[in-house]
Amino acid sequence: MDFERCANGRGIIYLEYQPYPTLGSYIQNFSTLSEHQTVKVLYNLVDAVNYIHSLGISHHDIKPDNILYNCATNTVKLFDFGLALTVDPLNPNSSSNGGSPLYMAPEILLKKSHNVFLSDIWSIGVTLYEILVGISPFDSCSNISVLKKEWTKKKDISLPKNILISSKLRMVYAQMVKYEPEKRISTLELKKMLVPLLTKKSLGNSLGGSNGKTKTERTSSVDAIIRNLHNKKRVDILIK
Repeated sequence: MDFERCANGRGIIYLEYQPYPTLGSYIQNFSTLSEHQTVKVLYNLVDAVNYIHSLGISHHDIKPDNILYNCATNTVKLFDFGLALTVDPLNPNSSSNGGSPLYMAPEILLKKSHNVFLSDIWSIGVTLYEILVGISPFDSCSNISVLKKEWTKKKDISLPKNILISSKLRMVYAQMVKYEPEKRISTLELKKMLVPLLTKKSLGNSLGGSNGKTKTERTSSVDAIIRNLHNKKRVDILIK
């Protein structure tokens, strides 16, 4: 990824072409990922977000449908910077309330001034929930009004107890979805917590099911998803 800041205060982000389905499409078609797969994907994502934060960029719309997933290498690429914000890295505050409601941090949904970097952390946490559970924690919320009522309770989001993952990964998740932004973990702290987990073995089939599909069927389905992606070799995005 390359970033060019323009004289008018805007910027252009250049992204490499990636012929892969979104993480959201993969989860929908093939079920959730194993813990070992999840940790690698999460580390990749956090590393990417840490990098853009160092450039003074907040993605402001992190979700599985804005993440491309290469299942062969178990790596991801963050894309769609259409709602991204440029900020002072030392004072990353904004009153912008853009984003996707189901992945939006409470402070954005409630239209409060917020630290955009910590709001991105929340969205990563909700994305992790979907990777592990298969749906967003707010999938049953029918509209924004219902979501706002949910946030008047001022509570963190817990993972279901029947999700078989290590206590360490649960701890990582919990650090990202704190209702109070200042209590959330930073991207650098997240990377440090994830490094020891990268060497752990998968817990088995409890999270990594393929919905009964054979390898050939899974590959064919991936190819079908890829064919539906737009064939763009360069993506130019103006940062708001």
